[in-house]
Amino acid sequence: MKKFLIVLVALLGMSLPGVALEIQGVTVPPQVQVAGNALQLNGAGLRTFTLLIVPIRIYVAAFYTPAALRTAEAVMASAGPMQFNFTFLRAVGQSDVSKAWSSQFAQSVSYTYPGYEKDRDAFIAMFGPLSSGGVEQVRFVGTNTVIYDQGTKKGIIPGRDFQKSFLSLWFGSNPVAADLKSALLGVK
Repeated sequence: MKKFLIVLVALLGMSLPGVALEIQGVTVPPQVQVAGNALQLNGAGLRTFTLLIVPIRIYVAAFYTPAALRTAEAVMASAGPMQFNFTFLRAVGQSDVSKAWSSQFAQSVSYTYPGYEKDRDAFIAMFGPLSSGGVEQVRFVGTNTVIYDQGTKKGIIPGRDFQKSFLSLWFGSNPVAADLKSALLGVK
C-alpha cells in the first residue's frame, strides 16, 4: 500500500505543472532552464541496488525534456535539449563513482560507435567523489553532452553518438533499472 501511495503521489505531482516532487527527501523541481529553454520534468525515480536481498537507495534521478516523451523511441529520436539530474542519497568515494558508471555502461549500453570507449572513459573521468546530497548533472545542448559535477562544469563530449549511447543506458533494451526507466518516462 505504501508503494502504491508513493507512485500515486509521484504521478499526481508530475501531472500538475509547476508542482515539485519529493522523493526520499530530495525535492525535484518541475522545470529547469537549459541553454535558454524551459524544460519540464518528464519523470523522476529512485535508483536502488540490492545487496544480499537488502535494497540500498543510491540516488534520485530526474529527467527533463522540452515536451513529454513517454516512450523510449521518442526519447531516442528527440534532438533535445535534455537534462538528467542524479542526486545521491549517500556519500560516494571517487573509486565507487567510477566503478558505478563503468558498471552501468558495461551492462546497459545498447548503442556504440567508433570512438565510443574513448568518449565513455572521458565521461567517467569527469566525476569526483560525492557528498550526501551531491548532484551529477548531464545536459544535452545541440549535439554536445555537457557534464556538471556538484554544480561545477567538468567538460563537454561532442557528438550525437555519445548522447545516443548515454540515452541507451536508461531507455535501451537492457536499462540500468526497468523501474527507473518507467519512472523517467513518467509511466509508472
